[in-house]
Amino acid sequence: MIYHVIIALNSEGKRKVGRVVSVLESKGLDLVKIRRKETSSKAMEFPDEKMFVIMYQLERLEAMNYYRHRFDDGVIKKKLDHLFGNHVELVFDSGESVLDQNELWEAIAEYAFDNAKKLPFMFVVMTNGANGFDGSFFSSNFEPEEQNYFNHRSAIPLEK
Repeated sequence: MIYHVIIALNSEGKRKVGRVVSVLESKGLDLVKIRRKETSSKAMEFPDEKMFVIMYQLERLEAMNYYRHRFDDGVIKKKLDHLFGNHVELVFDSGESVLDQNELWEAIAEYAFDNAKKLPFMFVVMTNGANGFDGSFFSSNFEPEEQNYFNHRSAIPLEK
């Protein structure tokens, strides 16, 4: 199984990942790849289908319950917007063993980020690697089930 650990970068564009790697390696995971994405504060990314699908996937995780108890919806939206543009993604392989992604998230929160006030927006997502071992969770060529949810032929032009 493949595990993606996505951690929002702080305002300086930094995030200590050494502890996160140590925690997950102690659980039997092997680090495969580290990706980093930084977007300038002046750049603006517009939401697309991919972002809405990813938000739906993150909403189902128990980590979101933790953040919902700590922040109101407006703050969560701002933090998620920041996460999409400014994050580090750690990709781990567990081989054939399957570990609970929520237990991994809790272990990282406890051992890598001692103080709950210092806990960044962070998610652990498990995939089977079928869509490409090396693929990013925030892949730029992501197509949800190869479907186009907007039918251009059914769009009705506005009359003046």
